[in-house]
Amino acid sequence: MTNVFTHRVAELNRRGKTYQQMAADCDFKRSVTWWNKMYWTEIDNPPEPALFPYLAKALEVTERRVRELVAEQWCDVRPDDTVPEHLRTLLSVAREVDERDALKLVELAMVMYRKRVITMERDRYSAMLLEAYTAGSGGPLTAEQLGSLRLPEKRAVKNNPSLEVTPEAQAMLDAIPEPKEE
Repeated sequence: MTNVFTHRVAELNRRGKTYQQMAADCDFKRSVTWWNKMYWTEIDNPPEPALFPYLAKALEVTERRVRELVAEQWCDVRPDDTVPEHLRTLLSVAREVDERDALKLVELAMVMYRKRVITMERDRYSAMLLEAYTAGSGGPLTAEQLGSLRLPEKRAVKNNPSLEVTPEAQAMLDAIPEPKEE
C-alpha cells in the first residue's frame, strides 16, 4: 500500500498550499508541525474520525475521501482497487454529484477523453512525420529546420543521439528545458 494521505499533502504543497494554510483550513485541529511531519511520513497513528471534516477541508476533498485515504495509508485497505489512484479524488467528488447533474459530468469526461485520444493520435503522426523529416533531410538538421518543429518534436530530436545537428541547432536543443515530472 502507499502513503496516499501523505501524497495528497505533498500534492497540495507542490501546488503552493503551505502547511500554515492546511492548519488554518482545518481550524488548527492539526498544527503546522503535524502537516510538516505528515509530508515527511513521520506520523505513525491515523487521525481520529472526529477530525475528518476538518481534514477534508484542508485536503480539499470530501470526508469520504479522507476516510479512504486514512484506510489505505494506515490500515492497508484500498477503497476500490479498480480505480486508478489519480482518479480516486474525482470519484469521491462524483459520488456526491446530484443525479440530474451526472450527465453533464459524463459529457465533460467524454470531451476530455476525446481530447486525449486526439492528442495521442497527433503525437503518433508527429513522430512518424519527424522520422520521415529527419530521414530525408540529407545532412545534419539546421536551426531553421528545428524552428519549424513543435516542442515535443524538438525534445525527440534532442534525446535521439543518432540524429546529426548543426552547432547552432545543438545550441537551440540545449536550451530546451526538460519536461516537468507529473
